[in-house]
Amino acid sequence: MRSVLIVAFLLVMLSSCKSTEEFTGFSYDPPDVTNTTDKELTPQYKRVIGAGSPKVWVSNEFEGARLNDFYMKNDSLFEVFIQPENAPINNSPWYAFKIWSDTLRTAKIMINYQDATHRYVPKLHKADNLETTYFTKYKELSFEFDSTDGTAIIELKLSEDPVYISAQPLQTSSDLEADLAVRDISGHDFVKLRSAGISKSGREILELEITEVNPDQTAPVLAIVGRQHPPEVTGYLASLSFLEELTSDSELAKEFRNTFVVKAFPMINPDGVDLGHWRHNAGGIDLNRDWKNFNQPETKVVRDALSWMKGHNKRRMFYAIDFHSTNENLFYPINTDIKTDPDNITQKWINFIKGDNKDVDFTVEEFDTSSPIAKNWFYHTFGIDAVTYEVDDQLDMKKLDKISKSAARSLMRLLLDEWKTKKS
Repeated sequence: MRSVLIVAFLLVMLSSCKSTEEFTGFSYDPPDVTNTTDKELTPQYKRVIGAGSPKVWVSNEFEGARLNDFYMKNDSLFEVFIQPENAPINNSPWYAFKIWSDTLRTAKIMINYQDATHRYVPKLHKADNLETTYFTKYKELSFEFDSTDGTAIIELKLSEDPVYISAQPLQTSSDLEADLAVRDISGHDFVKLRSAGISKSGREILELEITEVNPDQTAPVLAIVGRQHPPEVTGYLASLSFLEELTSDSELAKEFRNTFVVKAFPMINPDGVDLGHWRHNAGGIDLNRDWKNFNQPETKVVRDALSWMKGHNKRRMFYAIDFHSTNENLFYPINTDIKTDPDNITQKWINFIKGDNKDVDFTVEEFDTSSPIAKNWFYHTFGIDAVTYEVDDQLDMKKLDKISKSAARSLMRLLLDEWKTKKS
């Protein structure tokens, strides 16, 4: 009997040690990812480079670009060389460059990476006019992938008129306000758009408050965070479609705005976005590992904009969404057996999303709350449920919009029901 008790005691101790073990990173994270003090960056020099004769030219002199060098390999093949902002780093090789030629010609362009292999389908853009690099349309390009060295080759028809090539749709920080206006998100009396604070390099981090709640009325709060990782554009676009539905003139949206307050931060890493970073902010840090130590200004801005609501008598944090992108449609909920208040919102919501979009595959992977990521900060600070909402990198834009808006509608209905239950 005594030996059985000793074994049981040891098992309990081992379990206790495991549950309090310091989080050091997910399986796909590079070493030292949770050290969120500034790390040295590999500089990218903004310039125009010409190669060959007659010349083929490339430029990275615009927001959202990352291009480190350009070479001619032979008469018909040129190479663009792309480095991450620092390494080691996740395999999210973001790139963007402008390209043109002194003569009308066809050329093959090899995209070569340091510390990565090719991942994203190349996209061709033409600027909406010659005075801007604001893009509304793009064309996906076919490419040859070499699995031995991780490069990709595209073929382009070049002329004196420049075109832009990028890994993902170009959606930079200077485009955000225009996007919000075009989508009719910001043009309402019930939407307040303001600067929540300043990024590492001095760019504004915008906050939207969406509500028709009286200031003296007790109201629950839905928080939305996005674009922590620069290349994750489909998640960002999904968040904008989501906000479109929340600000629509439907009866459901009106009821929701008369009950809830929405606090949204669609792009909290404007520096990384504009610099073409693969993963990090201007401090060289993965912001979604800085929700415990808050060493970076961007996470501090969101924390300070929301944490005053803890214990507030008029505003109660109720649910939170952190939008991302990956190679599939994927939800990361908090484990079902972890008690939240209200409880298991995400699991209920996912069932509605699946039911409304039966032609789409969704993956669900539950996680504990040990990692210093955004959804876990919401849980530890407010005791609420929260989710990391990942959108497929290659999801068709029409389908992305449809799924996002249907997801917004089902969440509004679910949260309204949960709030009514809490009040009764």
